[in-house]
Amino acid sequence: MGVVAPTGHGVPALWDGLLAERAHRLPMPYDAARGHRAGAVAGASAADVVAPDRLLDLVCLAAGEALDGLDPGRRAGVTLVVGTTDTGGNALGHALAGAGDDRAALAGWVAERAAEQLGLGAAVTVGSASASGAVALGYARDLLLAGDAEEALVVGADTVSKSAFHGLAALRTLGVDGCQPFHEARRGIALSEAAAACLLRRPSPGDDAVLGRLAGYGASSFTTHMAAPESAGIELALRRALAAAALAPGDVSFVNAHGPGTKLGDVAEMRALADVFGDRVRTLPINSVKGLLWHCQGAAGVIESLACLLALRHGTLTPTTAAEPVDPQWREYDIVTKPRELVDARSAVSVSCGLGGVNTAVVWERA
Repeated sequence: MGVVAPTGHGVPALWDGLLAERAHRLPMPYDAARGHRAGAVAGASAADVVAPDRLLDLVCLAAGEALDGLDPGRRAGVTLVVGTTDTGGNALGHALAGAGDDRAALAGWVAERAAEQLGLGAAVTVGSASASGAVALGYARDLLLAGDAEEALVVGADTVSKSAFHGLAALRTLGVDGCQPFHEARRGIALSEAAAACLLRRPSPGDDAVLGRLAGYGASSFTTHMAAPESAGIELALRRALAAAALAPGDVSFVNAHGPGTKLGDVAEMRALADVFGDRVRTLPINSVKGLLWHCQGAAGVIESLACLLALRHGTLTPTTAAEPVDPQWREYDIVTKPRELVDARSAVSVSCGLGGVNTAVVWERA
């Protein structure tokens, strides 16, 4: 695993930051972002965050940590799958302004450059809005199950680009108080830069390096509005993921919710969870790391999967920052707002949704 995020550089910094509720923020220089802050990698300046090669740098940093210790001779057989919302648009803006390499406007450029720098094999780019990282995990899983790859390095990554701020402002989903999942006065999304990496391979006997198992993946494309998800689409993704993992709803130890802190998004997701888990939804531990990390966009699906794996490994569920006071309609639900010991937790579901109706769920099991 590897990560660079507002909690800092490295997986230990992610875990410590989630428990301590500590993250780095910066004011953004864009017109649409005036008065707004964004999450930034700890130690980064505003100039760092808007640099033309920022996305490539983040991908390589997270990937480098995940590959640490891997026999260099195996790298050429690793397929790189990058999930991001930025498939060239931000780079095109830099190129038109006379900064950066105009080839970076090609959708697969960052993945190809990263694979070249890291000595990896094939490179694939997945763009599915805020679900990009989770879709990349599902795509890599399919490659492995089909025998089309021996190992796959999945990297979810995004920067806090001008286009992202302007897009959310146009959709009126840009919040000013940070992400407040399930809060009674939640006001919208706050963005973060981040990259997270996860090395997947087919199971082999006696592999002591395994940290967890990607047991199931489900997705759906289902919506009637660009910025308003449908609970039925999220429900379908959840049911498909559980079926792929051969798990019943009662087998799930906790849910890492998408939890963007939007008025409509949180309602749709909680309705889907209620439909899938039934009466158990009131006692099922639910958290969202977006309250601390804010919305890491294409990186969210991978970084939140890492948070699930770490929670299963350490036996502790991290808190949902900025959730209190919880919306009255969910006060009887088990929304985790302080670190929680997990007793014999074996599996977790992570939900990711993207603008335009992309819904995903990933099931992780403890090694």
